[in-house]
Amino acid sequence: MKRLIPQPDPMMAQSETTARPADPDRISETPRRDMRLDEPLRKRMSRLRRFAAEFIRPHALDLLVAVLAMTVFAASVVALPWLFKSLVNDILVRRDGDALHGIVAVVLVLFTARAGAGYLQQFMLSRVSNKVTTALQNRIADHLLGLDLAFFQKNSVGQIIARATDDVNVLNSTTTNIVITLGRDVVTFIGLVAYVLWASPQWFALALAGAPLIAVPVVLANRKLRALTRRGQSLGGEILQAFEEGLHGIRGVKAENLERFERKRLSEVIIGRRRVAMKVARTRAVMSPIVDMVTAIALVAVLTVGGSQVISGESDAGELMAFVTSLMLLYEPLRRLLQVNAQLQICGVSIARIYEILDRRAHIVDAPEARPLADPAGDIRFENVAFAYQDEGAPVLDGFDVAIPAGASVAFVGPSGSGKTTILNLVARLYEPSQGRVVIGGQDIAGVTLASLRDSIALVSQDVLLFDASVRANIAYGRPDVTDAQVAAAARAAAAEDFILGLDGGYGFRVGPRGSRLSGGQRQRVAIARALLRDAPILMLDEATSALDGAIEARVQANILAMRKGRTTLIIAHRLATVVAADLICVVERGRIAEQGDHLGLLARGGAYAESHRLQRG
Repeated sequence: MKRLIPQPDPMMAQSETTARPADPDRISETPRRDMRLDEPLRKRMSRLRRFAAEFIRPHALDLLVAVLAMTVFAASVVALPWLFKSLVNDILVRRDGDALHGIVAVVLVLFTARAGAGYLQQFMLSRVSNKVTTALQNRIADHLLGLDLAFFQKNSVGQIIARATDDVNVLNSTTTNIVITLGRDVVTFIGLVAYVLWASPQWFALALAGAPLIAVPVVLANRKLRALTRRGQSLGGEILQAFEEGLHGIRGVKAENLERFERKRLSEVIIGRRRVAMKVARTRAVMSPIVDMVTAIALVAVLTVGGSQVISGESDAGELMAFVTSLMLLYEPLRRLLQVNAQLQICGVSIARIYEILDRRAHIVDAPEARPLADPAGDIRFENVAFAYQDEGAPVLDGFDVAIPAGASVAFVGPSGSGKTTILNLVARLYEPSQGRVVIGGQDIAGVTLASLRDSIALVSQDVLLFDASVRANIAYGRPDVTDAQVAAAARAAAAEDFILGLDGGYGFRVGPRGSRLSGGQRQRVAIARALLRDAPILMLDEATSALDGAIEARVQANILAMRKGRTTLIIAHRLATVVAADLICVVERGRIAEQGDHLGLLARGGAYAESHRLQRG
């Protein structure tokens, strides 16, 4: 039966994220292309509503308390013009002593309420933002771990991490500013505008004379910010990726005296982001002087006309003082309101980049009627399997057939690129065959639950997975309930206990990031110990002993073979000395089995295996 390589989810084609690359597994990652977020407003608002529904709505009660606190805070600002009017008319002009006591009492009450509201507003918004950040990062982490291997092989680590860190942090800061602006500043602005309109429609009309001068620059600036923000955040991902690559390969960089090239490479990315950040800063900074000039024009107009009216007796001094105070108090909320669209643009870019991850869907999932793997220790068969990676034309495997007996140790050897690692990937169902099927214990694994299949597998690859934790924690990874005796037994089987006991702290020795405080061979033995401790029915070793010397490798191989009862072992190796004791050796060439048999039988045949063996022995 032919199974096609999974096609992109049709819903993904309609995804709201922008600048979708053709490859459904690839996310946008470089600033070399046009990074503008030129979408219809309806689509951008739809994504904002989606984000609000998923991550903001659960905290609606906390937000309501914050908004009420902001309303009280805003009311205290709106009350100030009345206070100044009474201060001028009753105290400075009429010299009313009783009014002074009343004003003092109002000031105490007003600023006490303002202080309490300010604290409650800040605390509740911080609480909400921290909860949203936690939920969002947990959601991204959970979603990433569920995506296919192909996604991680086609995207840079830096770009993926940037979405879970930089973009989430941007949202954390900008959404707080937006809530304050839309909550406190809108109420303040409306209240102050209502007052000045009520106080003097004539003066209000004069104050509005410069308003059109703000509109055009604001529109142009926000349009530019939209493009610059997306480019800057994309460059942030490139910086993370550049550092990750450079520091991960620091041994080779230093050994070959390449520090100056690395400095240049990192500097170019860092300076590139700085240039974009400065353009963003200049574009945003231009808003303040525009508001300053318009405010100055409005004040000059009101003071000229209003001052003349006070002098002539048509208006009183307190009324003019209150009006001018209102205009000056309008400055800050107006400035922030003019920037709210820029903040929304920044949020929109971050949300789009985050949903570019969250909208990705795994193609390798449980079938609707998937069942657990009934016999994980059973035989493994490849039946006319073909496979090609989506971005490559030539098939990696083509008509691949092999039967692996239950409990046997089987080695796959052959030239680089012949498809050996792909064989292991297909057994673990990290990829799906485009044709044919893989069968374990009589079950097509396409109809098996992924959890039961992968619970039956232990994998040790050449690229060892170690964490910056103790040796014990690394061996026991995924098995928190194991005893120290079980950990030690696995270490002995992997020929690792001798060097572990020689470390400072023994099993408590912290191995460093990626196991950097251990040698390559030590890292591999810790990884093998972990796999043996897992005690899975299927053990897959992908160049797992490549960094070991011959004597230790022989010990490890002998121990693995001695423990193989009830376990099927699949081995990939370039050094043929590693596989001589395997029950079955399969020579893979051009995606097919060229020859198979045991070591002595293949030597006697005089084929490709015998020739490779002769060349390696010299």
